[in-house]
Amino acid sequence: MSIKCHKFSHRLQYLVFVPVMMLISCMIREPEVVIINRIAPEVLVRNPCINGTIWETVLKYDEASTVSTCMSGKGKVHFQSIDFYYFCREHAKFSRIDSICMCDSSWLSEDTAMFDIRPLWFNYQSISVNEISNGDFQVIELTLDDMEPDYSVPGPYGH
Repeated sequence: MSIKCHKFSHRLQYLVFVPVMMLISCMIREPEVVIINRIAPEVLVRNPCINGTIWETVLKYDEASTVSTCMSGKGKVHFQSIDFYYFCREHAKFSRIDSICMCDSSWLSEDTAMFDIRPLWFNYQSISVNEISNGDFQVIELTLDDMEPDYSVPGPYGH
């Protein structure tokens, strides 16, 4: 009789131990994050990062980054952004490009060699602070009303 109780006791311990360990492993799992560009249709977002994780990508409007793990803690999303409609309008105004053309390869004219018409990506950060905890899965949306210039890094002008 004592042998049967002993085997039952080990099985009970095993049945309790495994679910508890699975629960603990989910709680200490690194958080996963996805970033979505919801700023405006004409705005591109490049290299968003939060809590030490950077997505080396360019996100069009309504496009999401890949799922990535990051460190837990509080932080703002830092990213670079450009308004390509504005970029094309400004260069068309000074005849650096033929027209507002959505920046395809046919817009260069011969006399534009003296101009640096590479786009300038400006640094921004989210205004809101995101709290990311172990085991979390968070979707962070970048919106126009939740972004501000990021002066913690050098800008495109190099100062």
